[in-house]
Order: sequence, then C-alpha cells, then structure tokens
Amino acid sequence: MGLKAIFTKRQYLTKVINSLCPRIFFRLSPFKYRSREHWKMQGEGDPHGYDKYNTYNPKIRILINELDLRAEKTSEILDLGCNCGYYLWELKKAGYSRLSGVDISERAIEYGKKMFDLKDLDLYIGSFEIVLPQLAASGRQFDLIYTMGATVELVHPSFDIVRSICDLSRHYVILDIYEWGHSYPRFWEYEFNRQGFILIKCQRPISGGETKNPIEEDSLLVFKRFR
Repeated sequence: MGLKAIFTKRQYLTKVINSLCPRIFFRLSPFKYRSREHWKMQGEGDPHGYDKYNTYNPKIRILINELDLRAEKTSEILDLGCNCGYYLWELKKAGYSRLSGVDISERAIEYGKKMFDLKDLDLYIGSFEIVLPQLAASGRQFDLIYTMGATVELVHPSFDIVRSICDLSRHYVILDIYEWGHSYPRFWEYEFNRQGFILIKCQRPISGGETKNPIEEDSLLVFKRFR
C-alpha cells in the first residue's frame, strides 16, 4: 500500500503555473492587485497592521547570524517588505549602518520612523512592482537583500519579482519564505538560477527544529550571485 504524498499534484501544478507560464498569461488576471491593496490599507488594529510586527521576533537572531557571515557592517542592505522596520531597527542596533527598506504601507513606515528612530534610513513607500524597477533604473544596487516572513510569495506572478530582486543584488539574497504556502508559491531555486544565483543554504524549517508541517512552516533560503 502506497504512502500518501506530502505535497499534492495540485500544489506542484500551482508552482508550475506560477514559475513557467508566460507573464502575459497573468496580466489578464483580475486578482493581480488584490494582495498589495490589502497590505496597503492595513493599519493599527487590523489583522496585518503594523502593530502586529513591532515586537521581538526570535528570527532576528537567524537573520543577524546570516548577515554576520556574508556582509560587512558597512554593506548596503535592503529589507523587502520592511513593514514598520522592526528588523531594520535590530540590524541598526547590531552595528549595520547602510540600511534601506521598502514597503507598500505608508502608515507602517511613518510609524517605524518614530517608534524605532529610522529617520536616517532610506525607506521607500510603494509596491514592489513600482519601487524595484525605479531603483534599478536609477542604478541603485545593494550588497545583500533579505525578506522575513511572507512577502515575495504574496506577489502576483504577473510581475517578475525574482528578476527584479536579482537586478538589485550584487552578492546575496536571503529569504525567510513559505515554499508551499500563501498565494503564489513557485520553484524558487529554479527562478533564482535563471537570474544567475545559486542556492548555498537551505534550512527547513527556518528554526532548525523538527519538521512538523512542511506546508505551513517557513524555510531559510540563501542565494549567492554566481554570474
């Protein structure tokens, strides 16, 4: 008697569609702005309001450990989906001095500037679809780009988020990511390989503990520019 598959054919098919179908196929979707509009409107007291992301998270130690291995204190670092800037604040306290962040929520960023004293950081307000191409067009680059928690897997596949990230990263990309969950899971290693990055570290789950539910647990993926 065969064992039940951990991941279903439908879950694999979703990844195939999101990673391999032509972008033009997705541009016709009526849902492509749904996720970003949701996050844009979240405020204090809402299910995903900035007050849910302004307190200690043990994953900060994992992030700092990775940065200490791969970056200098003066490296240019970008936080994708920084929300109110909690992780940036922790990195600032750890001695990293050239920090930037991007988030679609103006309310979250304005709150973070006051709460965490982030006024001296470059904080960009807007969607990835708008801000990342603008940064690339201006010639801006970063030594390392990271995202913590559900972020890139919420981006509609009509926008090539992986290519946009790789256009901006000189050396490394660190993802705390739900490989099988949320709206738009993809074959992340394949997509980064296409842009000249190789996977140099994978930790499932990110905590390093025992895997209990791989669909609902987040992973640590570290990519390095190869070419």
